[in-house]
Amino acid sequence: MLKKYRYFTSILIIMCCVNVTFCMLAEEVNNEMILVPAGTFTMGSNFRSADEQPGHKVHLSGYYISKYEVTNAEYFEFWRSLQEKGVIKHTPESYSHLPQIGTWPERASKFPDHPVVGVSWQDAKAYADWKGMRLPTEAEWEKAARGYTDRIWPWGNSMLPHANTSEENDGFENSIAPVGSFPKGKSYYGAMDMAGNVWEWTADWYSDVYYLHSPKQDPKGPDVGSWRVLRGGSWIDKLPRCSTTFRFYLYPTLKTSFVGFRLAKTAETDKK
Repeated sequence: MLKKYRYFTSILIIMCCVNVTFCMLAEEVNNEMILVPAGTFTMGSNFRSADEQPGHKVHLSGYYISKYEVTNAEYFEFWRSLQEKGVIKHTPESYSHLPQIGTWPERASKFPDHPVVGVSWQDAKAYADWKGMRLPTEAEWEKAARGYTDRIWPWGNSMLPHANTSEENDGFENSIAPVGSFPKGKSYYGAMDMAGNVWEWTADWYSDVYYLHSPKQDPKGPDVGSWRVLRGGSWIDKLPRCSTTFRFYLYPTLKTSFVGFRLAKTAETDKK
């Protein structure tokens, strides 16, 4: 009991210190939701990796997707609400060996507008549930990134430094960037950082053959699986891996320094 009391006392002290600094320094990003209207787009590609084939038409109902990746400042509010209830869950991984990322929760005040990393798929889903939203499906993520055309990257088909990648000329060498740092890299619908910065968890289980039998209306991925799909590439990847169709996957329990997420929610339809 004494050990548990000391743990919560230490956490509360850290939270108080972080929260004071957080209030003074954090310039929170207005993470508005962008409407992606209902409609059909081409998902995948006939000319890229095998698990991106075949390119196929998909019709999606209208939905919203967050303009930015979820930030440290935003996630801190969720984490703090759990700590205040005595719930020891969904704490991001600390990276003391990577000072450009740092330890949690101190980095919530030091880097408030950086995307939160070190979060598992379960952590991301718990945050989405707390916000009354959800993770985007893989199809929703791709449509928001590429629009109706075959854009290799969210901004188009030119290999330009419009994303935070492992390239040395992007201005953030070997480091995560604050969300929205690359306005020229915005997607067809205006979503930011859909290439590079951090990989983003999606709702779907991964299958390398799913596109062969994917539903044509609002696909939600396989019913079961071992890995969850990630999209978008990150600060440790070369630009070709940050394309709008490239698929990556990890175990949903893993927490890494290059994976974060953004949110989605279904658009309400008018009832007649």
